[in-house]
Amino acid sequence: MSLADRLRPQSAAPEQHEERALLALAQMRGRGQRRPPPKAAASAMSIIKPLLKDGGMGLSELKRRWPEIVGESLAKATAPDKLRAGALTIRTPGAMAPFVQHQIPLIIERCALAGAAVKKVTLTQAAPPPPAQPNVGKPRALTLDEEEALARGVDRIEYAGLRRALLRLGRAVQRG
Repeated sequence: MSLADRLRPQSAAPEQHEERALLALAQMRGRGQRRPPPKAAASAMSIIKPLLKDGGMGLSELKRRWPEIVGESLAKATAPDKLRAGALTIRTPGAMAPFVQHQIPLIIERCALAGAAVKKVTLTQAAPPPPAQPNVGKPRALTLDEEEALARGVDRIEYAGLRRALLRLGRAVQRG
């Protein structure tokens, strides 16, 4: 029996028609919807969270906060190199190594206060990397000829706000 035959009105009460229609539609219905799979991040966090509890800050954060942890004078001569399973390796020049060796208990304590889980410190006798230099140079001043060329280029613009904005943009581009 087709759906049209099932829904065709016959000599019966309207309530029966409605029941027959619901029955016919229930038989034609597809499978129920399934829930989507859980998000991978939620599943991974349940595994990773217990491991991260004891980890503390990572090496990059330790490098960034190194001057705060060991002090400016020691930070100039040393640098954290590796951090694995609670063992911190510090790079230091050979002449500075005995001094740093005596400071190890203090370094471990200060690392703990900063939030790094350091249990052991080893020294590597090597020069620490040079401090990072900013990658942005100072902008140069424009010559009078360059300023005049910019001003001539925006002379025809009648809106003062747009003219000023284009002048600033031109100066920034020419400065580099």
